[in-house]
Amino acid sequence: MTTLADPGPTVARYEESELLRPYVPRLVVDWLRTTPDAIHREVEASLVFVDISGFTALTERLARKGKVGAELMRDTLDGVFTALLDEAYDWGAGLLKWGGDALLLMFDGPDHETRAARAAWEMQRTIDRVGRLRMSGGTIILRMSVGIGTGRYQFFMTGSVHRELLIAGPAMTETLAMEAIADAGEIGISPVLVALLPASCIGPQKAGITLLGGSPDVERQRAPDVGDVHELDI
Repeated sequence: MTTLADPGPTVARYEESELLRPYVPRLVVDWLRTTPDAIHREVEASLVFVDISGFTALTERLARKGKVGAELMRDTLDGVFTALLDEAYDWGAGLLKWGGDALLLMFDGPDHETRAARAAWEMQRTIDRVGRLRMSGGTIILRMSVGIGTGRYQFFMTGSVHRELLIAGPAMTETLAMEAIADAGEIGISPVLVALLPASCIGPQKAGITLLGGSPDVERQRAPDVGDVHELDI
């Protein structure tokens, strides 16, 4: 018998799912809801890989302050990433991975190619605004390099107790290659994306890749909230 003091396993699992929901990609929520036993999914999408530079200098500066420095680091990162992700979500992004100073975003659905390019362009403008950090001893400037690929991405859901989302395939390799060549302040775009964007958006060549040279005209499409995860064991 379930009592108020003992909510029972179903309620407990629901409450745990609600607690975890903000940290689970929409892709994974949908996957576990619709095909929980599947280990592979192919998705037509555009992926944006963002790498932010300048954190080493920031970390070294704040490390000298001890515990206070750690709190300042937390607050600083929170402000920067909140601004960047809010801009990305305005163009329909879903956050797939976050790795300290790097983000992997997915755009799917209609016009995902142009929305991905526009989001990256606007995120560069955002970090120009929020990435100048005035601190004792001077100003630290955060910048970011971006790679964008588009095509069919191979997703794998591995594990049982702990689930891990893995991404593979030529489109993923190409996305990472675009970012690896792009320098801070630049956006590398894959050949497929070059062919899809207007000529006015195509920038110069660099080491065998093309840089984004302008902002494509596309309508904002705010990303939906992560869906209901009732009865999902995540």
